[in-house]
Amino acid sequence: MWWWKCFSALLVFACLVDSTELSSDDITISVERLIDISSQLVKVTVKYEITNDGSKEVNSFVHLVHEKEYLRLAYVSATASKKDTKLKVSNIERGKYNIKEGFVAYKIELLNIIPPNDKFVVTVEYELTEYLEPHPKRITQAESQWVFNKFAIYKGNAHVPSIYPVKQEKTVILLPSGKLESRTTVSPTSVDGGKITYGPYIDQKPYAVAEIVVHCENNTPFVVATDVLRVIEVSHWGNIAVEETISIVHKGAELKGSFSRLEFQMDRRGNKRPVVTQYKTLLPASAKDIYYRDEIGNISTSAVRKMTDVIELIVQPRFPLFGGWKTDYVLGYNVPAYQYLYSSGNKFALKMRIVDHLFDDAVIENLKLKIILPEGSNNFKLTTPYPVTRHPDELHFTYLDTTGRPVITIEKDNLVDFHIQMFTLHYEFDRMQLWREPFLACAAFAALFLVVIIYVRLDFTISPDVATESRLQAQGQVEQLTDLHADRLKIYDHFADAVNKLKNSKDLATFTTARKKAENDMKNIGQAIGDLQSELKATNADISDKLNEVNKIHKLTMDVINNYLGQAERFVKGQLSKVAFADAEKSYTQKLNEAKERMDSIIYALGSSNGINVMGESSDGTFMERRNDALVEKLSGKVAALKKITIAIGDDVREQNRLLNEMETDFDRSKGLLGSTMRKLNRVAKAGGKNLTCYLVLFALFVFLVIYYLIR
Repeated sequence: MWWWKCFSALLVFACLVDSTELSSDDITISVERLIDISSQLVKVTVKYEITNDGSKEVNSFVHLVHEKEYLRLAYVSATASKKDTKLKVSNIERGKYNIKEGFVAYKIELLNIIPPNDKFVVTVEYELTEYLEPHPKRITQAESQWVFNKFAIYKGNAHVPSIYPVKQEKTVILLPSGKLESRTTVSPTSVDGGKITYGPYIDQKPYAVAEIVVHCENNTPFVVATDVLRVIEVSHWGNIAVEETISIVHKGAELKGSFSRLEFQMDRRGNKRPVVTQYKTLLPASAKDIYYRDEIGNISTSAVRKMTDVIELIVQPRFPLFGGWKTDYVLGYNVPAYQYLYSSGNKFALKMRIVDHLFDDAVIENLKLKIILPEGSNNFKLTTPYPVTRHPDELHFTYLDTTGRPVITIEKDNLVDFHIQMFTLHYEFDRMQLWREPFLACAAFAALFLVVIIYVRLDFTISPDVATESRLQAQGQVEQLTDLHADRLKIYDHFADAVNKLKNSKDLATFTTARKKAENDMKNIGQAIGDLQSELKATNADISDKLNEVNKIHKLTMDVINNYLGQAERFVKGQLSKVAFADAEKSYTQKLNEAKERMDSIIYALGSSNGINVMGESSDGTFMERRNDALVEKLSGKVAALKKITIAIGDDVREQNRLLNEMETDFDRSKGLLGSTMRKLNRVAKAGGKNLTCYLVLFALFVFLVIYYLIR
């Protein structure tokens, strides 16, 4: 018996369906219709009072739109009047309710089922775009614009098209604030101020037709955005950039004849002129970095006014827009991401407007919306408040992109203010991808610097230059020699410092210790110079021979130093008079200075005789720095000794004069070396200035790019 159960279930279902969808004879309606033609849009509001005259329940009814209206229809919406709740509206097939040719039907599902002999009130709203026809088609600059409005698209426009019998109906047409030239009369008809009332009409049959024509003055701007490209670029660094490329056309009566700027400036009709000079665009309250430009550049005639909940942008084109004139411009701004981008882990949801408020009573013929997401986003799910056309996803490449940024593209035709609604785009994004571009920037610059470092150190000569290599090797050895020579000069001064301390403290034990330490240091330096001289014999015999002369002078100098140290011990022990020691000290100073000058002259001549720059023009200036340090250290020691002598032996003028003379001599030497050092530094700066500038520019560029991508 299973087939019998199935048959019974189908029978019950058929009965239920039949109880909710009745024929047009089971429903009667009373209608009040308001048609607003005071702007470029035709705004229609129809209030239905639905009565169920049948014996079955009803859960939906049919709303008719004339086929010519359907071609210019922007949207249809329905609400339950009692609770102001949106009702579902869907287009239905013509054959389902035997819809008459020339009409399009919409099914409106009621909020509650209407029981027999009960009533329900529904309000239907819809708008028609580019429905008003300018008449005449062309006018001069001084003429007004008249509108020739044919309501024949309703096929009996004085009556509300319906598949149901109409108990009572009334239509009110709101006129613009201008002259009424003519109208069609369908009795009863009345004109009261800025409105025309048709009806009430009693007991009208379905599809009743009474064509009407209204001819009135309408100077409101017939501005139409023919194409709008809206690009939303999302950055997870905290910013969302919005840019709109807009094409505007004034579709009112076209301008006949030439344009006169003088007549335009002297025209005192104000808002009644059929011309567009400016209009208001509303942006989000958090919009910043607003720009308004065209192909020429920035349009400075615009103005921004910050309101409580929006930002009002006064858009003033470069020239007034008469009928048939058009202009193009780009409008952009930034908004903070936290107001529109929501996240949970790696899941994100973007909620923004599909379109902004371009101007009052706006008409957009075609809108294309592109949503550019961060590179690496996937698993997209788009939810829109009304049907749109979604195109295949694309890729957008910009700075440091590798795989490209996904672009979600949707398109919609014939939009009005009703379509300023929010869309929701869900997607997934790995947060680690945020660091991809900064890492690529750092890696690219690091690789660039590495290539430069390697390049400057490569030798691209076809055959090696033996002479150059030998000269460079000798230069390195001579630089080492100058360093050792500077250290040896410091030790010479250490012996003199030990004698000065001995004279003050009379401590022979400390003197002996300092002397042995200085002799050990001198021995180590002598051994290092000897090893270096052995290497120079194989590479540059001339330098080795000159070093022999320096060594001879050094031996003689050490004899002088040892003799001076012995006399100092005898003086402390009382075996040598003060006058004799002073003469010996003066002779020692003179011989030591002569020896230093002779050794310095030989060392200086080593480089010049072999094409090597030794006079402080090496890359680091080590020799002169050490020589300068030695002189400064010696000066400091002498100043300290002078202070002690001045305090301890105020009456010893000869000692003070001697120290002052030595200080003056050493200061002159130091001054000369300092001048040489400065000349060397200037030459180095000139030689390396170009490379330094290059590195600084590259580093600044690197820092700028890193900061830029962090901000984005």
